[in-house]
This record gives sequence, structure tokens and C-alpha cells, in this order.
Amino acid sequence: MKIKELKEYINDLTDDMEIICQKDSEGNGYSPLHCADSNSVYVADGTYSGEVYSLDWTADDACMNDDEWKEINLMPRVLVLCPIN
Repeated sequence: MKIKELKEYINDLTDDMEIICQKDSEGNGYSPLHCADSNSVYVADGTYSGEVYSLDWTADDACMNDDEWKEINLMPRVLVLCPIN
């Protein structure tokens, strides 16, 4: 993904949306940007890490009950940048 593509993708998003960058698919380092997803929420485990949940998922996909999933769906959306691998 090039800067131009990223700018086109984020053009209509709100300026206060937080951006979450993955290291790589296993969390070990850096990788070129492959795609971006703004239909996700971030749940921090602590200061340095957390979990991302795609709102395209179901409660079952997220291993949650319906009430937990409803709470997740009320959280602010984040932009997740996904690596190639």
C-alpha cells in the first residue's frame, strides 16, 4: 500500500480516531503495510498491548457471549494497519 492509497482510505475518517499498528502477523517485528481496517475496536491489556476485534465478526467469532459483544460494539472505532505477513 502506498501513501496515496492510505490517504484515500482515511480521507473521510474522523481526525481523533486512534491508529493501531501491528508489528507483523505474529507480533515479532515490522512488515510493509498491506491493508487498513477501520471497522475494528481496540481493547488494551495494558499500556503497551491489547486485542483488536473486527466488528465484522460475530460474538462467537470473538469467543464472547452476546452481552460482552454488545459492549465491544459500543467502543470507539480504530484504524488497524495490517502487515503483509
